[in-house]
Amino acid sequence: MREQFFSTPDRAKNVRLGLGPAGYDIVDEDFRFTEIGEELYELRDDLEAMYDRFAKHILQNEHGLKGIEIVEDLQAQGRRTVNENVKEEFREQYDFHINESSNHWSQMRAWMSKAGVVNSGTHHYDIDRSRIEELIGVDSEDILELDELEDEQQAFLRALALIDPDGPIKNRVPKAIAEEAYGVDIRQSGISKRILNPLQEAGYIEWEHVSGKPNLVTTTEKFDAEVLRPVLEDLAERTGIPRAVLRLSFDEIQEQMDADSTYERGVALETLTVKIGRLLGLDFAGWRVRGRETAGSEVDVVMDDVGVTFNRFQIQCKNTKDQLEAKHIAREVGLSRTLQTNTILMVARGGVSSKAEQYANRVMQHENIAILFIRGDDLDEFDGNEDHLLTTLRGESRRVKNLKRLGREDLVDEDEDEEMTDREEEALEKYADQIEDGDDSQESLDEFS
Repeated sequence: MREQFFSTPDRAKNVRLGLGPAGYDIVDEDFRFTEIGEELYELRDDLEAMYDRFAKHILQNEHGLKGIEIVEDLQAQGRRTVNENVKEEFREQYDFHINESSNHWSQMRAWMSKAGVVNSGTHHYDIDRSRIEELIGVDSEDILELDELEDEQQAFLRALALIDPDGPIKNRVPKAIAEEAYGVDIRQSGISKRILNPLQEAGYIEWEHVSGKPNLVTTTEKFDAEVLRPVLEDLAERTGIPRAVLRLSFDEIQEQMDADSTYERGVALETLTVKIGRLLGLDFAGWRVRGRETAGSEVDVVMDDVGVTFNRFQIQCKNTKDQLEAKHIAREVGLSRTLQTNTILMVARGGVSSKAEQYANRVMQHENIAILFIRGDDLDEFDGNEDHLLTTLRGESRRVKNLKRLGREDLVDEDEDEEMTDREEEALEKYADQIEDGDDSQESLDEFS
């Protein structure tokens, strides 16, 4: 390769590495074709077919689909789709540590452009979802639906794809494989409600109860093990916020918070909470309570601020017309001790009662915690004016600062107090004579008697 294409050994070595297990896995460590390498070699006289097969391999096995989804995440959030942001999301969502000078994603994108999956040569992306569906057999809606499944549900479906049964199978078999292979704990009690029903509603399985025996699970036409396995593997590696949450706009949030559907209200509230955290530059740590579990009335999320120091935020949203009361503040303060949070941010669509504010003030005066409020009228301002959030929170921070203002007595510690005493004694001794004799120019008080 060096003699044919390159003038320096280093560049030829990079090609060899790119072909190997650390790259696209076209050859093995002995530089012999892998299975995908053999397929591509057989298609060498049909460039279109070869590029299609290579793009499918990249999407399914070499993190290409992750990259495409990340770009769409950025687009939905109105963020620039430059390489720097793509790399940042790879780190945030998948814990991939990509060197700042690396051009791996650009190269991968260029290969996928050969199959018409995406354009190249500009940070403005034009993604052809129909081509992706043709190549890997799954569309964006299916991926979002799979991403919304709980971890246990994803693991059960992933185990089922691993088995790829020809007919009905006892539910305990994929359950056991999911627990063994993917480290989840799926309780048998209530498995129909927590696992089987959601997967049946999503259209991947049908199941029937057999009295005194394990439930029987049958896969549907929508279930395709070859398609589902790589997608579910991608999702299993991903951490953080569900994509449906990331991609909802403030306009849609406002509409869905008043929706008739409990599910829609729950998703809207989750989205609002996460968007507030992300606007503040916080990292998603996890849900404590999700909106769909509370009929869309409230949600708790924990988010971290990792900078020079570490701070943890506990964000609680209530989607009700009732005002926040002192008992709601007390509950969050109690939880903060377990979650080790420094800041409680409470989003109250119905406002905050005066008693709740007074209780929060008393807590902040005596504990190392800040309690901030966002009210319903503040939420209305976010539509088209996201800076209003920062303005609101700066005002709240000034309020907290005033409550926690230190007096001079708070600033003097024990050692400083002893130093002060010593300095006072020295000063008295130094000017003892003047104190005793007085100032000759000063009239005596005796003269006024």
